[in-house]
Amino acid sequence: MNIKITEKHAPHGWVVHMDDWDVGFMSLKAAQEFVEVLEARINAPHEWPNAFAQPLPARPVTARRISASVECSP
Repeated sequence: MNIKITEKHAPHGWVVHMDDWDVGFMSLKAAQEFVEVLEARINAPHEWPNAFAQPLPARPVTARRISASVECSP
């Protein structure tokens, strides 16, 4: 998952972009805290469900943070 934080002038001050999904925040701090929790959950170990109740090896998934940028809309 690609994760990026950008600044917007309206309607919210900051937007977290997660692939094709965007979430607005009123402050950079709130956006950064959201991204930290999201990355922690993505990077946590997960087991895939198995219909035959046999354990499967965990498949690592890593979040990639894209450096924050500032977008100025007219």
